[in-house]
Amino acid sequence: ILAYFGLAWEDMTTWASIGEVLLRAVQNPVVVVSVLVSVFNALTDPTTAGVNDSVRAMTYETPHKDIPNTGR
Repeated sequence: ILAYFGLAWEDMTTWASIGEVLLRAVQNPVVVVSVLVSVFNALTDPTTAGVNDSVRAMTYETPHKDIPNTGR
């Protein structure tokens, strides 16, 4: 949102400035769609079908270590 409006986090020095930016954001359909797409992409895993982790990943007690690619 800040990047769209050409602002930096350092520009958000008062609650009023944050409120103004949020109000401008929700009034702009491009910003709303961009935020929704960003949230969707942050929550979903493109390596699995749907929005959940794979059944195999749900059984891990510790992260799975990758096997080095042998080029085969």
